Amino acid sequence: MVARIPGTLHPPNRTSRSLLRGKIRVVLRRRSGDPRSLIPYTGYTGSQGFMLFFFHLFAGIIFGLLVGDLLHDRRWILPCIIGAVLPDLIDKPVGYFFFADLFGNGRIFMHSIVMVSLLLLFGFLAWKYWHHPEVLAVAFGILFHQVLDQMWEVPEDWYFPLFGVSPSNRGADYALVLVLRDFRFGSEWFFIFIIICSIILVLASRYAGNLLSRHRHALAWLTGAGAIVCVIIAGITIGTGIALLKRSFFLFFRFFGWDTSFEFFIGGIVFLMCALLLWRMRSHLLEDTRTG
Repeated sequence: MVARIPGTLHPPNRTSRSLLRGKIRVVLRRRSGDPRSLIPYTGYTGSQGFMLFFFHLFAGIIFGLLVGDLLHDRRWILPCIIGAVLPDLIDKPVGYFFFADLFGNGRIFMHSIVMVSLLLLFGFLAWKYWHHPEVLAVAFGILFHQVLDQMWEVPEDWYFPLFGVSPSNRGADYALVLVLRDFRFGSEWFFIFIIICSIILVLASRYAGNLLSRHRHALAWLTGAGAIVCVIIAGITIGTGIALLKRSFFLFFRFFGWDTSFEFFIGGIVFLMCALLLWRMRSHLLEDTRTG
């Protein structure tokens, strides 16, 4: 308990301090041109996740490819990728467009730990007894999405519908603001470029495999260099998250729209996963070169 000197004001409680910090954060974002300032201040100031759609897609592709490679089963890849973006593809249209009067929230069914728990249970049974991993892979992708969004920071959304429905006045206009905000971050265009390049590479490996096989050493060198770059970025990102390098690199990572320790940390984990995937690709290319 904080002692109060007679004749002075009560010290601010935790809620008022949180609201004050949130308002200060919005003012600073507006002054600095941060795209988050497009979103009206709602009073929520927790460390709710701020991962954008194409980062979710990029992270889902990395996650799906890595799981499929580690398990030596390609059936895991596409469902993991779909699961990583499925919550936004379902919840945002339902919550902001089709049933805006009822929900007014873009994080409902597929952002709920209740729903993903049921999918994990059903998927595990389907995988164990019928040897079909697709449902379990989708459930893992959805859970990965929830981790990126830090859903535990908003229990009324994460445990939906156990706490009931709390409708708000957010609708299609608010969803449009979110879309415009996302594309004001350079990182979204960067990840779109990376995803398009990855698709072109996959198509080239399928339809021009003989041409690529002649340059396996060069591809192995490129993937190895990419893995090293991802490790460096991951180290800087995680270091920024634990405040060791915040003063030096914080402005750089506003490119991604991150400003909380956990966002930096989980972003660094995704880059580490990317580095591991690229390094394993390098190993496969070198192995193919030796056997070929």
